Amino acid sequence: MTFQTKNFSYLKQSFGDFMAAVTSGAQLYLRSVATTQPAKHATHLSKDFPSLAADFCLPEVLSTVSSNAHSSPLRISGPVTLWLHYDVLANVLCQIRGTKRLRLYPPSDVSRLAYPPGASSSNVDVFASRNDMSDAQYANLMRTHPHEAFLRPGDVLFIPPAWSHTAKPEEKLSVAVNCFWRNLGDEVYAQGRDVYGNRDIAAYEEGRKAVEKMAKGFEGVPKDLRGFYLERLVGELREKVEASGAEGVGEGNERDS
Repeated sequence: MTFQTKNFSYLKQSFGDFMAAVTSGAQLYLRSVATTQPAKHATHLSKDFPSLAADFCLPEVLSTVSSNAHSSPLRISGPVTLWLHYDVLANVLCQIRGTKRLRLYPPSDVSRLAYPPGASSSNVDVFASRNDMSDAQYANLMRTHPHEAFLRPGDVLFIPPAWSHTAKPEEKLSVAVNCFWRNLGDEVYAQGRDVYGNRDIAAYEEGRKAVEKMAKGFEGVPKDLRGFYLERLVGELREKVEASGAEGVGEGNERDS
């Protein structure tokens, strides 16, 4: 599935019909939402599936996840590959049934992964064959630093914030639970509704507004002069990144193909 091109459709059906179809190999994907006011409230397995609550329990070592929980969506799918994306909240992915292959990319790879401005879902299929990629996509991916994980029933994978990732089932049926939590101070996160836990942090939202204001400030300036000063500003922002100690975004050696 690809979120940007929407090469999928939403379907409403009974849970029984869904399970019958998905266990037969249908390409379906369920991501649970809250049973009441789903546009306002995040989903929690214990509240939305109370009969399953006793069957799912995080180990004591992950008590901080439970105490700072944002949501815990249930995910059931057939042979469907989820699009590459990043989450703003920390989360642990708990595999219940089936096996799943994940590919993850560190935050420093973000400029190589074709994210549209302001979007948390990428346009690139990292599992695609070389022939199905453009030269630019392939060249960018060759300069990333992917990590792979294979999850089996009972495995739990920690996915840090801003780590891009995509999942591909290795069997017909996959059942998993994501447990999202806020691992940073409340002041870091954007204020207001965030049902899915993928709203970017407050500083980024404000930064995008500042960029838009900055660009408008150059309206009426001759093209060459405008380009000159905007390039200078880009350079100054790059220096801020380097001074902060963050990894060089978009830099790095090519990896072996």
